[in-house]
Amino acid sequence: MPNIIDVAKKAGVGIATVSRVINNSGYVKKETRDRVEQVIREIGYVPNEIARSMTLQKNNIVAFLLPNSTHLFFGELLFNVEKELYDRGYKLMVCNSSEQLEKEIAYIDMLKNNRVDAIVMLTNNDIEPFLNESLRIITIDRRLKNVPYVTSDNYMGGRLAARHLIASGCRHMMFIGDDAQGEYTSIETEVSKRRFGFFDELKAHGYTDTLNIEYPLGNYIFIPPYVHDIIRDHPEIDGIFTISDAVAAEVVLNIERNGKRVPEDVKVIGYDGGRSFLNLGKKITSIGQSPEKIAEKIGELIQNYYDRKPLENQVVPVEFCHGETA
Repeated sequence: MPNIIDVAKKAGVGIATVSRVINNSGYVKKETRDRVEQVIREIGYVPNEIARSMTLQKNNIVAFLLPNSTHLFFGELLFNVEKELYDRGYKLMVCNSSEQLEKEIAYIDMLKNNRVDAIVMLTNNDIEPFLNESLRIITIDRRLKNVPYVTSDNYMGGRLAARHLIASGCRHMMFIGDDAQGEYTSIETEVSKRRFGFFDELKAHGYTDTLNIEYPLGNYIFIPPYVHDIIRDHPEIDGIFTISDAVAAEVVLNIERNGKRVPEDVKVIGYDGGRSFLNLGKKITSIGQSPEKIAEKIGELIQNYYDRKPLENQVVPVEFCHGETA
């Protein structure tokens, strides 16, 4: 079986150069790298992954712990995180917690024992007591002690939604979101800033006739039936901002089932980018967060762990995405 010495001899380089190419560490001129990689293919050399992981103290495996893999934006995010990390030399392990704390704890224990290089975590559970400093963790939209997070600019997203509804002539606004769990636990989530930004912008323009519907975390997709009852009981509402496109889609469907038109009678704005839920027959007007940029920032933070660089929180800009619901 060919070994690293065989590769070095045939490529006319030192063993250290071959090692740098294999491990993607240190500078190697492009033509030298290409020559080494060509020799590796030609002679069928397979690096010893166990030896490499022991030497580098890396397994090149990252775990992604997410709450609901059927949520369309989470699926989109998963796709981009896997692509970004694969390009950086990592394989991705997916752990779907179904939003259950006990499953998250079980996965964390498993990941501790299997020495993954990092854990990317998207959760609204009180998981912090079950973590320790030996784990390289990055969270999405969640603040934990001594843990870097990546988030979109949720506050600006809320302000952009309010500005659009105001400019569109709406006078009676409503926010709908499943972020009320923050009132009942010590959990700090960046997602609530969507609501704060929305109402701050409305107040800045003198709007006080607004409704705020907050309900405890559900399953990210289906909202409690009483929310639809509240919308129906307030026929004056003509502008709604929701915490996600998934919620926006359900709101649009129920408004139209009750005889009103979207956007003619009620304008609805979601959050995520409006790329999904095309089965509505119309594209959701939305605040767009970029799963590609979020994935890129996650990749940079993982690299910073190993390069011993500062682990700073990352806020990704958002943009207003024009659609057909507002």
